[in-house]
Amino acid sequence: MKTIYIKVSAIITIISITTVNLYAQNNLQRIDSLVNDLYKNTELSGNILVASKGQVVYKSSHGYADVAGKILNSDSSAFQLASVSKTFTAVAILQLKEKGRLKLDDAVIKYLSDFPFNNITIRHLLSHTSGLTDFQVFEGPHRTDTNKIFSNADIIPAIKNDKQAMLFKPGEKWSYSNIGFGLLAMIVEKISGMPFQNYLAKYIFKLANMNHTYITTPLLVIADKNRTKNYDFLSYEPSRLKRVDSMPKYKIPYIILRGTMGNGNIISTTEDMLRFDQTLYSSKLLKPSTLKEAFTPTKLNDGKYALWGRKNTSAYYGLGWMILCDSTHGKIVFHSGGMPGAVTVFLRNITNNQTVIVLDNVLHRGVIATGVNIMYLLNEERIHPDKISIAKIYAIALFEKGPDYAAMRFNELKTDTAHYFMNEDELNELALHMLFDGHHTEALEGLKLNTILYPDSWNVYDSYAEALAMVGKKEEAIVMYKKSIKMNPDNGGGKNALKRLEAK
Repeated sequence: MKTIYIKVSAIITIISITTVNLYAQNNLQRIDSLVNDLYKNTELSGNILVASKGQVVYKSSHGYADVAGKILNSDSSAFQLASVSKTFTAVAILQLKEKGRLKLDDAVIKYLSDFPFNNITIRHLLSHTSGLTDFQVFEGPHRTDTNKIFSNADIIPAIKNDKQAMLFKPGEKWSYSNIGFGLLAMIVEKISGMPFQNYLAKYIFKLANMNHTYITTPLLVIADKNRTKNYDFLSYEPSRLKRVDSMPKYKIPYIILRGTMGNGNIISTTEDMLRFDQTLYSSKLLKPSTLKEAFTPTKLNDGKYALWGRKNTSAYYGLGWMILCDSTHGKIVFHSGGMPGAVTVFLRNITNNQTVIVLDNVLHRGVIATGVNIMYLLNEERIHPDKISIAKIYAIALFEKGPDYAAMRFNELKTDTAHYFMNEDELNELALHMLFDGHHTEALEGLKLNTILYPDSWNVYDSYAEALAMVGKKEEAIVMYKKSIKMNPDNGGGKNALKRLEAK
């Protein structure tokens, strides 16, 4: 085995090649270049592993597992999988099906007697075609304890209490439902007589030698020194990470709604996920025929396939797995995950026995597309990375180095339309974020630029007026509000703001 060590941004990337000619060297270099560019542009932080026939051909670690402790991500770092966890719930249900303990077309009410709908089946839950809503069932006037952490035991009572719990008839459409996978975990517990976390540990993690994988929730705390912390960042200051558990806006999704199992909350490493991947090729977990069924697109009542669509990653949905529509280089099944402070993707090319695992402990929303692009590069496919936002680069430059440097960066990039794009709404939003965070000078510069770039938009003058008023520049704000209202007489918010200013 040839092992190559490449120094990347003070972090060691390890590339292992089983034979010199297994892959053209430039394919791995292209993957490495993509990964490093994303890290350099603060669009990636975490661990990446690429394998062929079970052998690691590329892996890298980037960023911090713990910023305060100055602990870098490494091979041993354990990440929140988010919705990639659903693949394990699917395996558990399909194992019980193989043992004759359930049938996929059984009604859920057969196993959960207090479930209020008799026409929803296990298959509907597995394929997200049940018609059930998502976590919205935990909202509404019936919720009196705003600090309550919801668990699986709260799902059925919440469904009963919500008149809008059913969005459509089962099988009619595809709609993602986390509570549906919570119900599946409850079915596993009911049939097996074991807590869900114990079932997974015995019948999946142990069989796959996944020694660093487990479930944890705010109600089931597991100590693990290798577990990464979860972070987000200000859009104009991506280099400064903030713990999501310290951010009030994430209290509900990160704490209140994170007590459930079956839909997420599995912690794992890239090495353990590779073991899971390879064990699926054996018959230790499921028969090949069962996996084939899981990897078959679900048909809706009208005969159309259940489709999950995102830019460059359109996929069908099977039973707990997504199936990439593009099969040019083989059948690719996968699952993605996203939550505050974690974005993940686990891809398997089951035709070529190739694996791509990307686990990120920062809320970088492009991780899923990154995983797909790595799979394409692995198969010598040319990729077309998304254009980069000039508004984002400008805002970061403005915040970090001031208006003159930001203007230079803007003018440097604005003519390169092949690689960069400018967006009025994005610059407006970034500048307003700075405004409300107290960075008034920078906000005014950004909003002023927007009025120059988009002089025919009433909204840019309205936003600029709001900022001017906030910093006490009354006369200038009045002029901008009047211009905005003249362009859009229906701008009620602007009219009210103008009255208040003129009254003063």
